Amino acid sequence: MLRICTKILLPVLLIFLGTACEPEHLENPAVETVFTVESLLAKIPDEPSKAVLITTPEDFSHNENLQDLLLNAISPTECGATKLAEVSGRYFEKLLANPEALDHLAHYKYLNRQAAKLGIGSDYYGSNSIHTQFVGKLERDLERFWNIDREINILGQHNQTLEDRESLADIYWYSINDMESKEEAYRLADAIIALNQKFPELIRSPFISSDGFAAQNGKIVVGDGLIKLFAETGLQNDIVWTGIVTHEWAHQIQFHFMNSWYPSDNQMDAAERTRMLELEADFFSGYYMTHKRGATFNWKRAEEFFELFYQAGDCSFEFEQHHGTPLQRKQASFEGYLLAEAAKKKGQILSPQELHDYFLLKVLPETVRELQYF
Repeated sequence: MLRICTKILLPVLLIFLGTACEPEHLENPAVETVFTVESLLAKIPDEPSKAVLITTPEDFSHNENLQDLLLNAISPTECGATKLAEVSGRYFEKLLANPEALDHLAHYKYLNRQAAKLGIGSDYYGSNSIHTQFVGKLERDLERFWNIDREINILGQHNQTLEDRESLADIYWYSINDMESKEEAYRLADAIIALNQKFPELIRSPFISSDGFAAQNGKIVVGDGLIKLFAETGLQNDIVWTGIVTHEWAHQIQFHFMNSWYPSDNQMDAAERTRMLELEADFFSGYYMTHKRGATFNWKRAEEFFELFYQAGDCSFEFEQHHGTPLQRKQASFEGYLLAEAAKKKGQILSPQELHDYFLLKVLPETVRELQYF
């Protein structure tokens, strides 16, 4: 029943979840507001002017968002399993039970994306900071493991941010240029608080904090909802956090070496380039997660995460966001494990440059050639 339902619901879900940066109208008869859809859209600037942000829109651009890849898993395909799809589908069905709540989903997602850009509620991880100590250690360990001259920071994203009046007011105040006073921001914040009470299934939905991406300014955003959806498939939180963060950390390394590793005169088309970047991030992740001086997971535990994570793989070889099939992605991470295992006795850590060279020479051609049509 769930599979049939999720196939039908996928187009609807893509409409609402695929527009995370577009605010929706806040309707609440108990809170008077002067904003309409059109006026609110007009007020959202390309670059907020009331604060010095952690980022500009250009610096905050990213090549992928695991939130978007998550949606691909909701509809079962010949490319992957459906455990993650089942978990996601259950949460979406709760929202679909009240279409009026679903109308506000895109705006909630927009607010949480803005919160990450502004650094509001981003300095802790997990609901009530339950994972903060673990993620802090992971961040320090990755800095030591790959010592590059780049400041990389992990930002948390939370449903709780959208339950806090002060946080909501700050998001609106620093995101809308022409508010005459902060009282207007508080009125919009109160509208969200009222919506939370009216639609508890909305504020509790993991979809409103399910961002997961690396931004070019050195920031990595990981939402509580994303961790929750992966963990509810049966995985432990430690391996979910490690797997997601190391994949995004690898993208930060790619950003750092972008000019030398991926020259602009490269003849690859968009699909080939995206696949190469993603498979390399998978390779780096597999290497760190199983290295004796890295996360030290054995392959069995790492494989459980990778098999779920790679449901984001696809068979659309011509699509410019093609990440590689699940088999290709798993093979790339397995090659990372094999390389880490080969260094187990000496505990040697290969530099990013050495890993990149090995990936291009050995991993990429064999992985793509042998598994492309499986």
